[in-house]
Parts: sequence; C-alpha cells; structure tokens
Amino acid sequence: MKARVRGVIALAAFAVPVMLPAALGGSALASARTAPAPSPQALYLPADLANVCEADTQSLQQAIARHWRPALSSIDQWTQLVRSFSCDLSGSRDLGWHRVPLRAYESAIRYPLQWVSWEERNGRSRRTVRTYYSAAQLPQKIDFWVGGRIDEIRYDRRAQRIDARFPAAGTRGASGVAAQCAYTTLQFRQQNGLWLLSGVEPNNAPRC
Repeated sequence: MKARVRGVIALAAFAVPVMLPAALGGSALASARTAPAPSPQALYLPADLANVCEADTQSLQQAIARHWRPALSSIDQWTQLVRSFSCDLSGSRDLGWHRVPLRAYESAIRYPLQWVSWEERNGRSRRTVRTYYSAAQLPQKIDFWVGGRIDEIRYDRRAQRIDARFPAAGTRGASGVAAQCAYTTLQFRQQNGLWLLSGVEPNNAPRC
C-alpha cells in the first residue's frame, strides 16, 4: 500500500512539476497549524497554590510540570528551596513579608551571584547590577524582603533559569504605600543537578 502511494506521488510530480512547491507549501502550512503552541514563559499560579507555604506541595509541582514541556528537572528540590526562603523551619507557615539575611543561606547560593539594586536619581530609576563571585565577596550584612506568596514564575529555557517574584502586597506584615508595590525576584540556576540561588532583585519602593 505504501509503495502504491509513493508511486502515485512520484507520477503526479513527474506529470505536473509546477504543482509540487504548492503542495509542499500546503503540507508545511498544515503541519504548522497542527503543531502545539509553545507554553507561555510566565506561570501565574491559582490562588490555592500561590502561597507556597500553605499550598499542597505535589499540586504545586504538578502545575509547574504541566506548564513547561519537557518538564523541569528537580522541581521538587526547587520547591523545597523556595519554601525555605519563604516559610519557617517547618516549611508550613507563611511568615509574611519578612527580611531574609542572605548569608544564612550560603550553602544554597550558586556563584556568580547577581544582586540588582534600584536607585532614584533626578526623578529616574536606575538599575545597578553587582556580581559576587564567591562568599568572601558578599557584604557582611546583605538581606532582602520576601513573603510566602509567589506572584509569577518564569523559566528561561535558553539560560536554564527560574525566576520567582514575591510581592509584598497581600502578605502578612506588609503595610504602607511602598509595600503595596514592593516585590523581590529570586533567580535560580542548577549546579550539579540542584537548583541554587543565582540572583536577587529586591525592589522595595517601585513606582506604582
């Protein structure tokens, strides 16, 4: 049956060669229509999963695995690391918008580590990136604010980096106008199969 079909196609191509490009074009167009659309880069979690301290861990991991294909590796370890930043030692309670000393998590840092800071100069916001190549370069006192709720998760497949943004608004302990707009973005990259913190972008007083 396959040989017969190939023979018919070859005969048609020989008899009417001018129609071959059109046929190929139509086939390519049909393939493009049936190809699945790429998943959006950003994942916005439903309300029952947005609070990583109180959400069901397996459901959170399944939501992330469904969103990106092929699925991200070691996402269970990444979830545990995020919960350690956001929650208390038991990993089951949202501490609200709280200050996290970075040096307390030295074992969870992947170098080079990028630190992004924002400064207001002449009415304009200026973004400055500092890069630390070892623990010895970290300032003695360096910290950031983070809450238990994740606003969005982004995955850059080319850079193999996960970004998680934690907003201050709507978390316990957040108050004031600045807190309604403040957020912190944590970046994670893999090293030896483990997700580690590779970047921090605290923005405590952005323009609303």
